Amino acid sequence: MTPSGRHLCIIVLAASAFATLFSLSFVATPVKFLAPDVPIAHLLAVGRVTFRASLAVESALLTALLMTTRGRLRWLVFGTGAILLVQWLILMPRLDERTLARMAGTILEPSSLHYWWIVLDIGRLGIYALILRKGLLGVRRTHSNERLES
Repeated sequence: MTPSGRHLCIIVLAASAFATLFSLSFVATPVKFLAPDVPIAHLLAVGRVTFRASLAVESALLTALLMTTRGRLRWLVFGTGAILLVQWLILMPRLDERTLARMAGTILEPSSLHYWWIVLDIGRLGIYALILRKGLLGVRRTHSNERLES
């Protein structure tokens, strides 16, 4: 793959991961709770499925980014994967437990778990933005070098 092609691949993958994370976590998730006359248990059940689907999509995009990136950029991808692992191995079991209890009708005390999840999602968005920027700069640099060589 040419350097220009690799950078374009990085741009597409990072933009896709950014868009997936943003649209599911910051648009679809909060908006679904605005649906009138839908029982909270149903909304939470939809959320559980949505989060698992987003994990699958984002994991596939991260894997593709890992195979496409090199050097320091690859470390950003590893960092994003590490954040995702923390969310799914540490926070999600506790959040899932609370969700199931809420679906069963239990009234729960507020928890900071959702805030931690959001902070980590914002961190992932930031890293995807950095990867996207690096990809764009790489295309620009490669394009400039190709013009100079012509």
